[in-house]
Amino acid sequence: MERAGIHSGYQDIKAAAVHEELLPGINVTDQVMARIREIEPVRRRSGIRFAGKTAATSGMLVVTLLIAASAYAASEYIQIRNKAGEVKIQHFVNTETEEEWLAKGVSSYSKYEQKLMNFAKPGEQLVYFVRGEPISEGTGRLLQFAYKEERITAYAAFLSQMKAKSSPLILPETAGGYDFKYGEVWPLYPAKDVTDYDPVYQQALDELIGEAKKDKTRNLFMKVMPWTETGSLSVQYRKGGAYINLSAFMMNGGNMTVPQKPADKAEKINVGGREVIYNYIDYQPKSFFFLTWYNEPKDAYVQLSSWGDRVLTKEQLLELAGELIKGGL
Repeated sequence: MERAGIHSGYQDIKAAAVHEELLPGINVTDQVMARIREIEPVRRRSGIRFAGKTAATSGMLVVTLLIAASAYAASEYIQIRNKAGEVKIQHFVNTETEEEWLAKGVSSYSKYEQKLMNFAKPGEQLVYFVRGEPISEGTGRLLQFAYKEERITAYAAFLSQMKAKSSPLILPETAGGYDFKYGEVWPLYPAKDVTDYDPVYQQALDELIGEAKKDKTRNLFMKVMPWTETGSLSVQYRKGGAYINLSAFMMNGGNMTVPQKPADKAEKINVGGREVIYNYIDYQPKSFFFLTWYNEPKDAYVQLSSWGDRVLTKEQLLELAGELIKGGL
């Protein structure tokens, strides 16, 4: 079955600067960020979807409903194919306003996420059931998943977590002379066909529904659910007031659809034998750029950006991408 996801690269870069970090003054709606206009922290946390499998991420992605990439395929926009000739990355023109596009990714369940975060410990995945809510349009199931972000500030602990959660990729300790600041490992949410038939998830849902039948004083019911598979990784590197963000999203056989504004530019460049996309975002009065590529052996979508008081040039960022690709990314 074909899997498709929608990915907003420019939202990823802006939302990468969370809480205390700085980002160039790029105006975006507060549905994605609350700390904008030079210094503002990210509030929202979203995910990336591949035909039912969801990689939870640290606010780096804006989720929209799953659609087939072919619905938006445009021959004049960039594609990256795998060796079998299948389209894995597809850019398409997006003329919707940011508010219209973001609204598509807002689930009726999202309002419960903050409540859940008050109960979860960092690094915990929760499954939950909400009495009275219809089946989620995004997932098609009653059992929902949430994850509380955990920033790991010691690389040894981050490396251990990547291995413990069966990550197909290992992000390095340094990048271009920048030192590790923190890393995050986010779970891969199971597909609907798994939650529908796996007895572990069925038992969890039955327990929550049973609890709801007994307790009429509330509508939100949850429990901690251990997780073992990585959906996405991110690292922030630092050198003084300059930062590099490196992220990887596990595609699990899916493909990626990337919306692109008419004023934006995307250029495909060969770097160390890998097709790398240079993305230039014309976000007036500011503009910025970042790199993305597809790692076919690991079936992962990788994103690289630079920001802070010293921003790497296009050539420097491409050189760094070459080093990372040579190292296995």
